[in-house]
Amino acid sequence: MAQHRWRQSPDIMSRMIDSGSIQSWSAKDIVLKPNETCVIMSDGKVQDILSETVLKNYVGGFSRWLGGKIGMGSRDHKLIFAMTGPFDLLILMNGQTADGEAVKGMLNIRLQIQRDDVPKLINIFTNNQREINLAFFEKMYSSEILARVAQPLIAAQPNAVGLRSVDFQDSLEMRMRAEMRASFDQYGLTMLKAHAVVNETDLEKLLSYKSQTETMMARADVINEASLAAIERQQSITLARITAEADVAKAKARGEVEVALEHELLELRKQEAEMAAQRHDMAERQDIEISGEQSRMDIAMNAFEQVQAAKRARLAQEAESNLQRQEHTDNVQTEMMKMAAEQGALTPEVMQTFLEQQSAQKSHDQGVAAPRTGEQSACPHCGSGVDLDWKACPSCGNLI
Repeated sequence: MAQHRWRQSPDIMSRMIDSGSIQSWSAKDIVLKPNETCVIMSDGKVQDILSETVLKNYVGGFSRWLGGKIGMGSRDHKLIFAMTGPFDLLILMNGQTADGEAVKGMLNIRLQIQRDDVPKLINIFTNNQREINLAFFEKMYSSEILARVAQPLIAAQPNAVGLRSVDFQDSLEMRMRAEMRASFDQYGLTMLKAHAVVNETDLEKLLSYKSQTETMMARADVINEASLAAIERQQSITLARITAEADVAKAKARGEVEVALEHELLELRKQEAEMAAQRHDMAERQDIEISGEQSRMDIAMNAFEQVQAAKRARLAQEAESNLQRQEHTDNVQTEMMKMAAEQGALTPEVMQTFLEQQSAQKSHDQGVAAPRTGEQSACPHCGSGVDLDWKACPSCGNLI
């Protein structure tokens, strides 16, 4: 049994086919799966909407070809196929919070084409190609979603900490439903879910380093206070021993040495020896703690340098991603120009439109390029060296 397959790749969501363009000697069946819908249009009118069925001998065949030649049947007979299962759109998100912190991440939007809304896709096929995929939807909605939903919501946040809250995700989904409902409904799309994945910001990394530094400083203060208290106790015991020895010397001079006084002197010397041993042990522990804290501080600074190196690598990777996306766009436009040439529709106006779109895409990619790093200045609070693109000083933790 010969079948006609309308979906050639997994990312194709819808396609409009002229049934007369399918020519074969034997008729072919059309098998519609549970998540596939077919809209039958004849002479500009919707005749039926079908799913989960088999259309026997619906396209192709010698008799249908012969009928078309002698003018029998519909002159304009089209089929609109669509996937009705949920699909996800991934859109690059960028913005700036109220305190000037740059934010980057991804927007994940889950959409679905309902069975009864498939005829609305004719609004797309009228002015665009006969095949719709995920890249088409991402290109069509990315600018509108960023301008109307993501960037205003990010700008309303006082700092990057609010981006991690549940309220931000709820506000994002509600704003997406309110602002994009008309645009989605125009082409028969229904939004099911939306959420944002925000990358870790530089301010959050600096706050983490600042917290670790404050913890190590607090531990050092506790150790110093304990050492001072031990020294004070040692001094008091030493003064008591000296006083007792003086009393013993005076008693011996008078011949009045008592057993109790000798016993007290022995106890004081014992306590003095114990305190000296404790002080020695505490001094060694303090040296070990200070050495360990210094090592951890060196490790933290090395980790910070690695974070900066990773940041520079990420910026380079984003630039490489822009080049790959531009190459993919050029390939798609080349294929579209080939299709237009095959159909005889490659006119100077079409060529000019393709060139204008390509120039606008390149200008956009160059506009979002990452800023230069490596230029340094002095922190206004502590005078340490900082890069111009840092938001806070890693030495004192204050915002620049």
